[in-house]
Amino acid sequence: MPHDGEWAATTKGEATAARIRAVALDQFSQLGFERVTMGGIAKAARVSQPALHYHFEDKAHLWRSAMLGLRAVIQEEERLIEAAADAPALTQLRVAMRLFLQISWKHPALGRIVALEGMAGGERLEWLDRHLLGPRNRRLAAIAAEAVAAGDLLPYPPEQVVVTLQTAAVGVINLAPMMRTTFDCDVAAGREVHDEMILEAVLGGFLTEKGRRAREEVQ
Repeated sequence: MPHDGEWAATTKGEATAARIRAVALDQFSQLGFERVTMGGIAKAARVSQPALHYHFEDKAHLWRSAMLGLRAVIQEEERLIEAAADAPALTQLRVAMRLFLQISWKHPALGRIVALEGMAGGERLEWLDRHLLGPRNRRLAAIAAEAVAAGDLLPYPPEQVVVTLQTAAVGVINLAPMMRTTFDCDVAAGREVHDEMILEAVLGGFLTEKGRRAREEVQ
């Protein structure tokens, strides 16, 4: 990927470009970069291949543009976490996880992309780290480290705490098709129970006795 930074579609036909990006994001998140074709995206977006290439020069360009569509979502999450910056680290972490759950339900493609590219590694993951994920995840790890230092979280590696929490949060969402096939259940219908399980059982499992008392005081 020789280019860095933001890739925007041409200004002409922005509604068409937006539709292409939405289709591309869905396909990239479900099939992975290698299995997606420009022809398949053009067909799903109901545009000709010349029209597709008018807006996006190649698949890598389209992938980056689709990913950047998630940047506003992450920036809003970061703004809300910043608003809680004066709160204790444990409170900040709970706020961050609640926001992460909200985003994951509303934008499931984000969690799927992270899972696919996080396993694959390479240039696309490095690009995501620079432009979307890295600053947020490093900030969350710093918050978790503060909570460990305050005696509220068990002394596990903060970066592993963050990734474990995030992976647990999106697991059921990412595997919704399997949940329907195997258990005949609608995961969205159980959203409240799922979120409580993540916040109380999973995050709660990392708490020290001091952290549990602090949690009870604010509930």
